[in-house]
Amino acid sequence: MNKRQKNKIKDDMTHEVYIEENNEFIFKKLIFNPLLRILGMLVLLIFSLVNSHRVVKLAALTSNAIFSSEKILGHITYYSLMGITIGICILVSLFALIYKYSADLKDIVVLRRAYQIYTVYDFIVFILSTFLCLFFVIMILITPCNISGSSMENTYQDGDRVLLWNIGYSPKDGDVIVFDSAKYTDTYERESRFYIKRIAAKEKDIITYVPISLVEGNLFVNNTYVEKIRRTEYNVMLSSLEYSYTLKFSVPKDKILVLGDNREPGGSRDSRAFGFIDEEEVIGKVLFRFYPFTKIGNPSPEYR
Repeated sequence: MNKRQKNKIKDDMTHEVYIEENNEFIFKKLIFNPLLRILGMLVLLIFSLVNSHRVVKLAALTSNAIFSSEKILGHITYYSLMGITIGICILVSLFALIYKYSADLKDIVVLRRAYQIYTVYDFIVFILSTFLCLFFVIMILITPCNISGSSMENTYQDGDRVLLWNIGYSPKDGDVIVFDSAKYTDTYERESRFYIKRIAAKEKDIITYVPISLVEGNLFVNNTYVEKIRRTEYNVMLSSLEYSYTLKFSVPKDKILVLGDNREPGGSRDSRAFGFIDEEEVIGKVLFRFYPFTKIGNPSPEYR
């Protein structure tokens, strides 16, 4: 900006018409900008409440991946920040509306104060709304997950971090998924509420159990050998489906058989311990590992 332009602005600011027009402009932004932000937040809030059960899980999973705690960035923090953002917008809009009709719009001091208020408001709400939208996108589209334990060794290791895809996902054989284990295991039995396992069988797959002794047998899915399991483990699988004893059956609708890649005794707590899981408990499919940085990618299965 050259000296002539600066002098013109100084000269304009001495004119009441210029001051009044700019006051009108600033007050309109102070009144209507917060209302537009509130509308956006309400859309986000309604979508979140409709999917509240899933948001609670995704928020906990995201928080655990980032801070190793399910509560720091949990759903309470998410909804609290949304409420604070909406509250700030409502107060600013009401204040501007009331103050506009009591202030002298031809006063340069009013223009300066209005501009200062708008600058502070816009910065704070921009930071809050950006954080909320980013958190929402991370939860709903691509969710980070922290791997805990040795159940997926040697494919994934304890401490690895992966990204999940959870929009429109339908289970496929061999996919590595993360699911909520709360309804299948007691708290003392699990290191984390969220388990990462591999899909061994899904709806309509044919499960066959071939006994090789009184205590164990071979498990087949669609005539493909999967694993040697104990008879008691096979009975757990049947019990989870409320089936009577049989050596062959079809997986019912919305049920999934999950196994860890570490299938040594005690290596993975999976469907051998708690049976089939419900498809609705699946959070998402593992896309790829992003940490450690030396192992970025989607590794091939390595069973133990």
